Amino acid sequence: MAAWQKWWVTLFFLIQALVAGGGILLWYFQSEPEAQLILGWLATPPGQATMVGVAAYLIVLALGTIAAAVFRPTTVKQLTIVHDGAYQVKVDQGAVEKNLRLTLAPYELYNADAKVRMHKKRRQADVTITGMLSQRSEARHLRADLHRTIANDLKQQFDIDLRKLKVKLTPYNHKQKVAIV
Repeated sequence: MAAWQKWWVTLFFLIQALVAGGGILLWYFQSEPEAQLILGWLATPPGQATMVGVAAYLIVLALGTIAAAVFRPTTVKQLTIVHDGAYQVKVDQGAVEKNLRLTLAPYELYNADAKVRMHKKRRQADVTITGMLSQRSEARHLRADLHRTIANDLKQQFDIDLRKLKVKLTPYNHKQKVAIV
């Protein structure tokens, strides 16, 4: 999960915690004059509208959390590619990534790296390719060529379909160190 997503989740659940904490404090100190003032305001029409708004926020937050937990794709580090009774052949995520890095060698990319997320139920993979364009590489049709090559390699080598491909290439920079595969 990205850092910005963690901060947003923290903010949404912090608001929920503050509302719940305020409700508990109002119930515990209900005989105090400040609590009586707040409880009196909550009985007015603006207070009722505020409570409906807070309740709607909490319901939407709960439904969003449940939906994210249920519909998030299941990714695995090892994917079973052949299953016949007790006989199973599993492929490791690191092996698939190294194979894809070797597949990228003809494209003359510097610092080429491949990240793979394998989906268990559909036997598909999301691939992210990062690297630096060399001055000899042809950039016009590179994405289509990469998509075709990676899809063929995954299907032939591991019997995994390519679901999504992200290509993040930067231009060559003389100030960066280069590792060639």
